Order: sequence, then structure tokens, then C-alpha cells
Amino acid sequence: MAGKVNSSTMVPLGWRVWLPAILLIVVAVAQIILAKTADLSPWKGGGFGMFATIDGTAFRHMRIVVEAPGRSEQLDIAPSQEIITARSALFPSERFLLKTAKAVAARERRYERPVETVTIEVWRADYNEYLEGTDRQLRTFTWHVDREADNSR
Repeated sequence: MAGKVNSSTMVPLGWRVWLPAILLIVVAVAQIILAKTADLSPWKGGGFGMFATIDGTAFRHMRIVVEAPGRSEQLDIAPSQEIITARSALFPSERFLLKTAKAVAARERRYERPVETVTIEVWRADYNEYLEGTDRQLRTFTWHVDREADNSR
């Protein structure tokens, strides 16, 4: 019977049809929540805010300061660390900032430079209606290299 529809096949098709829409809504809501509460760039996550804001890669930057006895200096971002620092700037979560701090400390040790703490500041450029720019600090993260057990809390 070519003209009849089997009702038993309609049930699985129903949820399969709605699943992409439901997943899209979940991703959009999660991205909006993270952008509002965890400083996720609206350009990332689901990217639903990319046409509503300039808060992307070009408008965020990091400041990395390494301290040790007799040493306190701001470092430039090494080419080998550009990807992880860009991720950390766009989503400055504890996980990404810790990963960045560990990468900075490991690089400093490879070059036999002392390091006790790594402090990372994430900044964002904001513009007013007159296109006057100001930098706003989003997050500061400090990692104590020698206190690995204390840092895991």
C-alpha cells in the first residue's frame, strides 16, 4: 500500500526532526550564559553574538607577568604560545588560564630562567558612542609554580 503511512515509523522521525533544533537552542543558550557570566567572547561558543559585538580576537589581549626572586617582568607572548593564549583571551576560564600559565612556566624553565608565580591578566577593548576606546580588565589569574598541590583547589 503505497499511499498509507505507517504510524510506528512516525514516532522516531518526530524526535529526529526536532533534535537539531533542540541542540541549536541548547548551544545558543549555553553560549549566551557563558558570555554573560564567564567572559566568553560572543564570537566563540556558538558564535551567535558575532554580528552584534566587536568583542573578538582583535579586541582582547593578555598581559603575562613572571615573578621570581630578583625578577619581575612582563613577557611577550611567544609564537609557540599564541594559540593557547588566544583561547585563554577569548574564554578566560580557570582551565585555559592554568594551561597558559603552565606553558609560560615550562618555557621559562627551558631557558633556565627562574619562575615562582605567573600572573595573567585578560583585557578587553570597549568603545563608547564617540568611538573612544578604553581597556577593561576581565580577569586576573595567578599561578604559584612551586605550590602545585595548593593550585589544584
